Amino acid sequence: MRTYRTSTWSPRRLLDRLSQRAARAGDHRRRVNQVLPTHWTQLIAGITTASFVVMLLTRGLLALYFDPSMDSVTYDGPYDNLRGIDMTRAYASVLHITFEVRGGLLFLQLHAWAASLFAGSLLVHLAVLFFTGGFRRPHRPVWTVTVLLLIAGILTAFTGVLLGADMLSDTSLRMISGYILSAPVAGTTLHWIVFGGEFPGTEVIARVYVVHWVLLASLAGLLVLRAVLRRRIGPAQFRGHRRTERTIVGVRLLPGFAARLATVVMATVGVLAIMGGLFQINPAWHYGPGNPAQVSAGSASPWYFGWVDGAVRLFPAWEIELGGYLIPPQFWPAMVFLPVSFLALLLYPRIEQRFSRDRAPHNLLQRPRDVPWRTALGVAVLAGYGCLQLAAAIDVLAYRFDLSADALLLTARVVLLVLPPLAYLATYRLCLGLQRNDRATLQHGLPTGIIKRLPHGGFVEVHQPLGPAALEYRGTPVPKKPNKIGAAGRPVAGSLFSPDPPPPA
Repeated sequence: MRTYRTSTWSPRRLLDRLSQRAARAGDHRRRVNQVLPTHWTQLIAGITTASFVVMLLTRGLLALYFDPSMDSVTYDGPYDNLRGIDMTRAYASVLHITFEVRGGLLFLQLHAWAASLFAGSLLVHLAVLFFTGGFRRPHRPVWTVTVLLLIAGILTAFTGVLLGADMLSDTSLRMISGYILSAPVAGTTLHWIVFGGEFPGTEVIARVYVVHWVLLASLAGLLVLRAVLRRRIGPAQFRGHRRTERTIVGVRLLPGFAARLATVVMATVGVLAIMGGLFQINPAWHYGPGNPAQVSAGSASPWYFGWVDGAVRLFPAWEIELGGYLIPPQFWPAMVFLPVSFLALLLYPRIEQRFSRDRAPHNLLQRPRDVPWRTALGVAVLAGYGCLQLAAAIDVLAYRFDLSADALLLTARVVLLVLPPLAYLATYRLCLGLQRNDRATLQHGLPTGIIKRLPHGGFVEVHQPLGPAALEYRGTPVPKKPNKIGAAGRPVAGSLFSPDPPPPA
């Protein structure tokens, strides 16, 4: 027996459906009409997204020809310098992509440049959030996801370098093997999990390839999560006219902000295409196939991992024995300093909140000069990590400039201890000086360049007041020139191709 359901239409049911659709339309209208700030820092997300899309698409195209196998083959391709040499299938497939696949070298270099730009844009974004206080409540989840994006992005780029199976990537694998073996108790087990036996083993490239794709998928998920969080929490903005904790001054999502974001995305893709076609990066055919018994001379770590290599070089050669286990010196900078650095970056908002006891929500950003201790701390950390980054290239600098590597090593150790405190003090005093300059401008006005002689014979410069009374500094940019406040008059109608109009009679 079949039962048929008849549709019963009633005016009330029709009105209910129309009201539901109207409510949905209202939600979409509010999303489209959302107002976003126009500051340039809001467009960094477009660079990050564009570089990730390029990185994902190029990796998908390269995956059609890449073979992550470590089986040995004899190369018989078109590159004469390596013909007849035994190598892994992974390295042979890289040579095949480079010399035999149409556009293969372009995709290889485009992928490498996109990975570097992705990590660089995340570092710039985190620096902006740090120096402007954009990590405070309620924007702390955005900071956490961005740090996780940075960690996953660096690991993704580094695993992509390891997949080349050339001499340079094999040197990096040898360094990773040494770092893992330096861990007491668990080092041998971890090394077996990663390499499947003695270095280099026969499975590490395939395992790194799987990890590389898992990291790419995690990057996609974290980018979506960050977009959802930013949409739910709302944007932060700098202080200014009519801008409050609840009022945003800017342009609407459509068409103003979307047009700017689309321009940034297209410009990023275009610049990456130019760099991939004109600027060489990671020439694997010059390095040759990886060999466990050899190390590539004059090599350095990628820029996003150079600070770890520099820390290993500068750390004193202290061997500590604990519980019958000898801990080599490279364990502390490689296996301890690396995760502690990322953990400190991840937990910094909570650490600052603990000391400042500021738990109020903040949608207005701070100028770096207004929080001098945080700005000085950030500059000191950047100076320290910059020293580590340069220390990673000591052998290259010694060779290029004909210097002593030992002298450079000793100099780098001294600079690492001296430069961060000096950078902190200099930045702190600079921030205080900028604050005094802003307050002096608000109190006395703008210098006009007009010199006036006083009755007793002295000379002073005439200042133009910004208001009828001295103004109070509230964290907004202060004009420094008269034309910033319209004191120089409005521009006339003339241009480069038409003369100025005659003055009125």
